[in-house]
Amino acid sequence: MKPDHDTIKQIPLFSELSTEELRKFTQISQLKKFSKKEIIFSEGNPYLGFYILLKGAVRIFKLTSDGKDITLQIVEPFNLVAEIPLFDGKTYDSSCEAIEDSILLFIPREKFLQLFVKNPKISLKILQGFAKRLKELTQQIEKLTSKDVPQRLATYLVEEYEKQCQSRGGNELTLNISRSMLASYLGTVIETLSRALRKLQDDGLIEVKGKKIVILNFEKLKNLAQSR
Repeated sequence: MKPDHDTIKQIPLFSELSTEELRKFTQISQLKKFSKKEIIFSEGNPYLGFYILLKGAVRIFKLTSDGKDITLQIVEPFNLVAEIPLFDGKTYDSSCEAIEDSILLFIPREKFLQLFVKNPKISLKILQGFAKRLKELTQQIEKLTSKDVPQRLATYLVEEYEKQCQSRGGNELTLNISRSMLASYLGTVIETLSRALRKLQDDGLIEVKGKKIVILNFEKLKNLAQSR
């Protein structure tokens, strides 16, 4: 599998680069394959570089002092993994696990920084890309902290519907992660998530069929996700 430069340019970090500038980075990169449940890196490991997810799905997580597993982010194809510590991180600040068989493009930190320093024009464009990425992260945090659990769940289901259903049609989506992992990602516990699923179902917005979710009223679900 070769990286698609046009697709990678949609990633905020690289969005300002020309195809030729982008090729300089893909030339120093390596394709890496990981099996489902394989750990890609662990919190506290020396920081070696960052990744672009090309296929599959991974999750970013942390372990609390009492051993609880908290999912911070579910990453899907053509998004970055572990780019935040790039400039000043000595270690990875979280862990990463493949939740499906996955292919990632690994970009080593030292070679990346050498290109960064030697190419001022590229450096400025990369910094502009970082600004976009930080804005995305800020919006994601605001989205999770300013809403109650049913709203967070509605937001997640709307996003999954738009990814899974709009291109192929239909109104049934698949939960690709466990309920416990989804609860952690939404910043809650599985019991509260179950109540939120029941509420959305009782309100006629969705129908739950195990790992399948049928969207019965997308407009109302979207309105709930966007409500303040």
